Amino acid sequence: MVNRTGGSYIYAGPGRKPQLLTHLESYVNKELQTIGPDEPKCQELKLQVYRQAFGCFIKEFKTYQPLLSAIKQEYEKTLAHQRDQIQELEPLRSCLRRVTEDCDRKIRARWAEEQAEIGELKREKRRLQKDVEDMREREKATQAAVDRLQSELSDQYLQYREERDARRLLIWQLSERTRGSTTEEEQSADEEDAQDSVKLQLALKVCRADLTKAQEELTRMKAEYWDVVPRRNWDALEQTHKQNLQQLKTLQRDFDQMKSEYDTLLELHKEASMQKEAHEPITAQTDESASEEQIQVQSDQLTAPVDSGVPESSTLTAQEFRAALRTAFPLKSDQDLDELVASAQSETDSDDAIPSQRLRDLLQQLAGSDTSTASPEAPEETASGENAASDPPPECD
Repeated sequence: MVNRTGGSYIYAGPGRKPQLLTHLESYVNKELQTIGPDEPKCQELKLQVYRQAFGCFIKEFKTYQPLLSAIKQEYEKTLAHQRDQIQELEPLRSCLRRVTEDCDRKIRARWAEEQAEIGELKREKRRLQKDVEDMREREKATQAAVDRLQSELSDQYLQYREERDARRLLIWQLSERTRGSTTEEEQSADEEDAQDSVKLQLALKVCRADLTKAQEELTRMKAEYWDVVPRRNWDALEQTHKQNLQQLKTLQRDFDQMKSEYDTLLELHKEASMQKEAHEPITAQTDESASEEQIQVQSDQLTAPVDSGVPESSTLTAQEFRAALRTAFPLKSDQDLDELVASAQSETDSDDAIPSQRLRDLLQQLAGSDTSTASPEAPEETASGENAASDPPPECD
């Protein structure tokens, strides 16, 4: 023992290591080789090996043993404290993971809804365009039918006039042949009738010339004004066009708003992911205490309107329960409210009567979850909203 505590065992000699250092190094290397990297709690086993080596080191140095033992105890306490803190932060880590999954799910659902709505708007636009084209085709067909009927009517009218003139001329010729020899007065009357027939033939030629001129004028008018739309049809088409433009503007505005909300949610999700990776455990513990205080304040604010109007021991109907939830959470959808009402009804025996205490508990629970989700992202949401507002609106197809 004397030799071991002398210069040969603890202290180094000229040109060689002390035996204590050689012994501890061989022990540490041997123990570390037996520990595989795939074993559970590999780091704990390595720490135990170094702890035993440090204990041997303290045992050999009797003079410094109290100070080294105190240092070792402080390190052990610090490690135990850090281990306890890590165990306390495990629920927060799982909660953060659930919140992240919920945000991803909501973003995917919102994106799917927007894509479905955009597809529906595009189909509606194509349908309206098809209706306009059909109306134009029907108008062209109607105009062609009108032109054809006018042409047929003009031809038929001309044919009737020619038949009438030919019939009158035939009657006159028959009268001339059957009249025979008559008195002089009759001859003079015949001469007058002959003169009248000549006048009629001349008048017929003039009328036919006028008819030809009128038909030429009508043909010229048709050639010049064949593409002119009637005033009534023009007003109807103009009104339909204005309505379609107004509807398109409304749809464009709704699409811009949804695009801005989608960009804001996407930016918030990215910033939340970056913030989650950057936070240290101690900072997360401090944020947890502040978040709990904010959750309590938010819960008191949400349950205040319900406590003021509903006695503690009273019951609510399903409609009153839903109205209270709508007042406390105006941004929740009807489907979420229906799920909350169904969950509250499943916990009671009656389908219509729900205790008011259940409403208070539910409001406190929802206020806590909403505040824990929204409070660390409020500054980033404002910044992302300003960035989304500064982006130019997308062009509508």
